[in-house]
Amino acid sequence: MPSKTPQFDKALDEILGALVPHRRLCVICGDEFEIFQEDIEMYGLIRVPPPRECPTCRMRKRMAMMGNIFQFYKRECGKHPGERVISQTDERSPYKIYDNKYWWDVNEWDAISFGRPHDSLRPFGDQLILLLQDVPHMALARFNKNIVNSDYTVDSFSIKNSYLASTVALAENISYGVWVISSKDSLDLLRADHLERCYDAIDCERCFNSQHIRSSSNCSDSYFLFECHNCQYCFGCTNLTNKKYCFFNEQLTHEEYRKKISAIGLGSRRVREAYAKKFDDFIRSHGKFRSIHTKNSPGSVGDNLRDCRNCYWAFSALSVKFILTFYKNENVRYSQDVAGAKDVTDVTIFGPGELCHNVIEGFSAQKVIASYFIGDSIETEYSFECFDCKYCFGCSGLKKKQYCILNKQYTPEEYWRVVDEIKTAMLRDGIYGEFLPLPHSLFYYNDSYAQAMLPLDEQSARKLDARWRSYEPSAEVAGIKTISADALPDNISDVSDDILAIAVICEKTNRPFRITKQELEFYRKHDIPIPTKHPQVRLLERFKKKNPYHLWVTTCVNCGKEIYTSYGPDRPEKNIWCEACYLKEIG
Repeated sequence: MPSKTPQFDKALDEILGALVPHRRLCVICGDEFEIFQEDIEMYGLIRVPPPRECPTCRMRKRMAMMGNIFQFYKRECGKHPGERVISQTDERSPYKIYDNKYWWDVNEWDAISFGRPHDSLRPFGDQLILLLQDVPHMALARFNKNIVNSDYTVDSFSIKNSYLASTVALAENISYGVWVISSKDSLDLLRADHLERCYDAIDCERCFNSQHIRSSSNCSDSYFLFECHNCQYCFGCTNLTNKKYCFFNEQLTHEEYRKKISAIGLGSRRVREAYAKKFDDFIRSHGKFRSIHTKNSPGSVGDNLRDCRNCYWAFSALSVKFILTFYKNENVRYSQDVAGAKDVTDVTIFGPGELCHNVIEGFSAQKVIASYFIGDSIETEYSFECFDCKYCFGCSGLKKKQYCILNKQYTPEEYWRVVDEIKTAMLRDGIYGEFLPLPHSLFYYNDSYAQAMLPLDEQSARKLDARWRSYEPSAEVAGIKTISADALPDNISDVSDDILAIAVICEKTNRPFRITKQELEFYRKHDIPIPTKHPQVRLLERFKKKNPYHLWVTTCVNCGKEIYTSYGPDRPEKNIWCEACYLKEIG
């Protein structure tokens, strides 16, 4: 079959044909990274050149395009003057917005009206940036599918009565949650699957009525757990399986456990914080740390992998059932948060899909390159918020379109001729396949997913030319009664309904936040003191407890074998076991 882009394919084949495994320096950070033979084979399959940027810098650019975890603004809708809507971008942003209901209505507006011809004398990237500034974006990045009473949520669907939540699905009554699936009646979650009546949970699944739990599954009626499985009525425990009535790993009788727990009084903030510190110290002194978590993933290198095959430097990759098809992950490289991906490199929050490169938030995507929030699309490159599209290049906001460049409609013949010209020029300049530079993210860096996984201070972010939001707490509380964190009652039993009309001043950032009625009822029901930190601060603290999307080489403390681990050398956890030894010892 003749090439649709002959100039590009010839130039790319020359590059790939001369390519051998080697080490090179990242053009952004200067660090050395490696190009493997398996990478070269994948680049030939996907039809992209080898990257100039290291895996971490590539990941940072993608994650900076996923915006505003727990940060929302009120701003005017670009279509309805005077109507202020909840948005992920503020009014200082160079990017326009439409309210979500209007944005998704194909009968109301068509982004093709913003189309403009490609100018071969100007860099394509400059033309794309201008298009992104002209075409309105969704106020909130999400599919408007089964969202009930959950205005302050993004990247979510099939949710009800949820507040300040991101990437949540099939859930009800979730507040302050990120990556939550099939859960209900829970608060302060990070990566939760089938949780109910839980508080402060990280990387947990199938748990019930438990608080302050990490990397645990099938546990109930417990507090302060780490790497515990099939446990009930346990407090302050680590690395337990199939246990009941344990207190800091000490076996008690039912009556002994009941008396000890009833005397603690976790409704007091002072008491709860003391036990949280004691538990952290206990984990460091007694915990056994599993180097990585993988299951049914032959030939794979990464962490939190399940049902993967031949994946490398992949993190949080799971199988998924989509409609009637069961998708696993195969040949996934340098990617994070994937479900059902095949033959992809550098994708984040992705799946199912195949033959894609440098994509964040791609769903049912095939042959998509350097794009953001793409669904049900084929051969769509350098495009943003496009759905059910085929053969589109450098487009924004399109739905059900084909053969478009910069939102302008072309005939198939014209389309491939111009695309060939653009891709060849980008390849010659060394930028084809690279994601949009940080300065052109739709979002402030400190509001983005990147800040959670790859945090920077303002000075470091600005050195990378990333956009940064400086907060003015005084402006956020104009006309609102406030209370300082240290003036809050210590015990939840002493908190009146008056707190619902007051803004609490965060003890770390001085930023104000409110307590919702649903939240207050949860705290009272589960004997939890009012928080003293802003929800975004609490979220970032949970992310710090979660291992990063990176691997280091270490040795198993039990068998001495050299292994990969997601515990960095600067972490306090040193008692690190390879998976084989850990599973044999703990089960």
